[in-house]
Amino acid sequence: MLTVLFVDDDSNVLQGTRRATRSMRQFWNVHFVEHGSEALEYITENRVDVVVSDMRMPGMDGAELLAKVRTISPSTVRIILSGYAEEEAVLRSTRVAHQFLSKPCDLEDLKRTIEELRAYRSTIDQEQIREVVGGMQQLPALGTVHADLVAAMNSSQSSNDSLAEIVSRDVALTAELLRLVNSAFFGLNSRVESVAQAIGFLGIDVVQAIVAGHSLFDGGSTGVVDVAEVARRSQLVSALARRSTRNDGGSNSDAATAYLAGMLHQVGVLVLGELDCPDGDMKAILAGEDITTERMVFGVDRYTVGAYLLGLWGFDNRIVQAVNGLSDRDGPERESVARALLIAEESVRSGRIPVSSSPPGEERMDEVLAETTEALSAEARSHSMTAEVAR
Repeated sequence: MLTVLFVDDDSNVLQGTRRATRSMRQFWNVHFVEHGSEALEYITENRVDVVVSDMRMPGMDGAELLAKVRTISPSTVRIILSGYAEEEAVLRSTRVAHQFLSKPCDLEDLKRTIEELRAYRSTIDQEQIREVVGGMQQLPALGTVHADLVAAMNSSQSSNDSLAEIVSRDVALTAELLRLVNSAFFGLNSRVESVAQAIGFLGIDVVQAIVAGHSLFDGGSTGVVDVAEVARRSQLVSALARRSTRNDGGSNSDAATAYLAGMLHQVGVLVLGELDCPDGDMKAILAGEDITTERMVFGVDRYTVGAYLLGLWGFDNRIVQAVNGLSDRDGPERESVARALLIAEESVRSGRIPVSSSPPGEERMDEVLAETTEALSAEARSHSMTAEVAR
């Protein structure tokens, strides 16, 4: 049973929400309060899985409330409702809310969002990991990218394309910008799937404010995870995933989604790097990329954790499922984006294209993707024959 707490100073809104959520009572334990102080009191004394708060409230607004909730109960999923898109509200809320919904909120959309979050949450049993993921303000980012981006912003020669090239080197900034621009604060009719589009929409001033807020740029890494290596690997996988999608006749939208999935597929390793490691050398475990070992040590692997984080932050479900699918390579038939990501990731994991090598040309990418596709098909046939014999 999921415990959901709604916070809004407008009693009429709460009454409407109460009526609309009656059909979910067999799945949700629902509570309603009108003030942030009441919400904090309830969360302090009770376990709350999801809190949905209005942004503009007297005394303690939604951003302030969710900041306190993150401290008291970091594993609680935090959703902001807002009817206005002031830049200050966006920047304050992006550090404390997992997802944003516009107000007035379509209650069917709200129910669907919470049910999706419930499904993502069910994949992670470990409370410690839920707390680490839920408490994260942002992912570790590259100090060199920060310096290059600030320098480019201050240059008269900068353009959206040149800024996008710098941001795209960094998994954390890519995730942060796309997460923000696709939030309900901006009311877009379609998703923005490229960094250049995101920068063009947000504007340089907002991008600079987001960069300034990345407190983990300087010395934020634990030293356990080589963030630069994660970025290089993600860039390579994203290029291969996009190429694989196009080779299979996928649309431009599919190719863009596959590229983004590739950029974000390793975010889980950054989360695991924040955990305590009771046994073994954490740095060696994460560098070894053996998800079986990760499951033995943490009870979960990087791809399951990464999918949970991306789902929590409201990324496209195709991306979430594609990343999660890397945790079970023998799983069911995959849709196009998930298949492209698997082929691309396996091409790099197998060493067919080393991460340390120069970026391959299209001809070499096609050769490797074909080799990997055949290897995966042969492996699947072998598993199928083994399962048939066992039956």
